[in-house]
Amino acid sequence: MKPTTRLIAFVVVPCLLLCLVPLKSSMADNASPEDSAAPVLQRFESTDSPISVLAEIVASKSQVAVPMQYFVTIDAPPGATVVLPPIAGVSINETEKLSIVDQPLGDFLLTGVAVTRDVPTGAASGARRTKLLLDIESLKPGLRQAPALEVAYRLGDQEGDTTGTAAEGTVRIPALGIEIESVLVADDAPDKFRGIKTAMATPVDDPVPPNPLLALMFVGVGTLFVGFFWWSRRGKCAKPERWALQRIGELKQAYDSNQIDTAEVYADLSVVLRDYVQSACNTPATALCTSEFLDVLGRDGFGDGAISGARSILTRADVSKFSPEVEALGEDGNSPFDQARSVIEESVRLQNLARQRKAGSSAVQATMKTARKAEA
Repeated sequence: MKPTTRLIAFVVVPCLLLCLVPLKSSMADNASPEDSAAPVLQRFESTDSPISVLAEIVASKSQVAVPMQYFVTIDAPPGATVVLPPIAGVSINETEKLSIVDQPLGDFLLTGVAVTRDVPTGAASGARRTKLLLDIESLKPGLRQAPALEVAYRLGDQEGDTTGTAAEGTVRIPALGIEIESVLVADDAPDKFRGIKTAMATPVDDPVPPNPLLALMFVGVGTLFVGFFWWSRRGKCAKPERWALQRIGELKQAYDSNQIDTAEVYADLSVVLRDYVQSACNTPATALCTSEFLDVLGRDGFGDGAISGARSILTRADVSKFSPEVEALGEDGNSPFDQARSVIEESVRLQNLARQRKAGSSAVQATMKTARKAEA
């Protein structure tokens, strides 16, 4: 081999090898995601944990801008504490239902959160169920994924456990995804637009100033109509006690026909009492707490029986807001409908008594005035 050829081979061959190494590495990098990519799940269910976790993305139609739902259902043994997975920007463990404006959740937009906690499943084991519902949507087609989530739990003290420590741990929900279809069809060409036609100049007539007399006539007719309507309805307005008693009767009929449950009865009766007292006694009862409301009744001279009935209704209405399990009506021997009627009837009695005292005071003043005139 000639010296020149040997020199060329010595210089060119290492350069070719150096060029081929980055090319091979680049090809390996491009091929690795396809070779190692794992399938994206749309549904996950835990099988090896003390608690049962089911997560699933449900979509009636997986298209761009179509609302979807991300369900997480957790069944835990009695006495267990479940901590829902944290969601960025949302106090997930401090709300029951929340509307959100386009909060990012992985490749999706989070638009709403609903939480149901510690509900009995009806199983013989006494398990309790917690549900997390996330309203999501996507504005881009293709494979969209939600981030991985973790559910933390702490079991209650087990029988025979002398250490006093409860088992705890987490269940990891992997990143779930769904294929989002585009709303464009095959014939759509988003990059092609029709040309804009040339604008044609149109002569504009000079505006005619409006006649103020027409506006004054319109205002006058409207005022007369409103006044006539108020005059015609003035004598037809029901008294507060009349509509309150009617509403109590409607609630009793709805409860007897199983249209509403016990918690709804106490909640609606509480609203009826507050609205009635606010209207009849000129007191902002709807803005008062239970103790303040009872203080108003005592200050206005309500009897002990009426106050006791009101206390029973308002207290159970407050309890039903936090605990759906309220004892059945009449278990204590008192009907809440009768207790509500007693408050209304006591208020009417006090109003009649006040009118009688006022009429008697007016008669006494008129007699005294007549006597003074006679003496003069």
